[in-house]
Amino acid sequence: MTTYIVRRILISLPIILVITVIVFLLANMMPGDAVMAMISSDSPMEADLIKLRQGQLGLDLPLYEQYGRWLGNLLKGSLGYSFQTGEPVGQMILTRIPATLELMGLSLLISVILGVFLGTISAMKQYSPMDYGLTLFGFTGISIPDFFLGMILIFIFALKLGWFPTSGMVTAGTEFSWSDNLRHLFLPALALALVRTSVFMRYTRASVLEVINEDYVRTARAKGMTERVVTVRHILRNALIPVITVIGINLTVLFAGSVIIETIFQWPGIGMMFINAIALRDSPVIMGYVLISAFVVLLANLVTDVTYSFADPRIRYE
Repeated sequence: MTTYIVRRILISLPIILVITVIVFLLANMMPGDAVMAMISSDSPMEADLIKLRQGQLGLDLPLYEQYGRWLGNLLKGSLGYSFQTGEPVGQMILTRIPATLELMGLSLLISVILGVFLGTISAMKQYSPMDYGLTLFGFTGISIPDFFLGMILIFIFALKLGWFPTSGMVTAGTEFSWSDNLRHLFLPALALALVRTSVFMRYTRASVLEVINEDYVRTARAKGMTERVVTVRHILRNALIPVITVIGINLTVLFAGSVIIETIFQWPGIGMMFINAIALRDSPVIMGYVLISAFVVLLANLVTDVTYSFADPRIRYE
């Protein structure tokens, strides 16, 4: 297992290098630059001052020199400094990523538990009214975009019913408490989770239907095992392999989807930081975010592969 993990990490290094080139080129292809984004119509800046500021930020250098500087800093463990605030990009990400991980963690937990549970029930009661109802729920959930679902939840549960706040992590002017934090977290996490719940439910249903009539399942029932034991130990254990793959893929989708949800709910994570950086043409912050996203994709794929061996002991990595 250790050899396999080390090999995967070594294979990922050239992939990350290619990603850095692509990220750098895309960030520099955006129209405008950071200096022009700093200028407001109320306080215009002279052309000489604009050139001076561009020189201070290194924006007047050829692209290959800018990339060399950025890559050199990256190899030293630095993601550079924000053009707008001068704050280290790594520190900006470290400050905001706990909020994003909290949002992703709760939404993933909700979606996996609900998706696997409802998908199993749907398969075990195939062609029943409950199966049709859950299938309708699945198609509806997949069809609604995250941002639209988030606005619906705000309208119903925040504006109309007043059960939950509309934005932020905590109530302004109060000390931090987990109960208050969870009240703010619930709606954005639910908006992210419901779409993923539909995906996990559909894949779980399909996987369970593939194994439910296998010989080892009939043998387990013939031995007198209870239906709960048969479902958990024999059906779900073998049906989870494709579901784990989907969960691994959706880790990255959650990371990307949190950008819009964080903006709608004003959740102070790295997604909202990324949107602000795009508006201000803050290239180091944009490149730092995309690079972290690429790392999350590679890590999610590795974790997914390793998880296979725990779900199915027959799988071994050398």
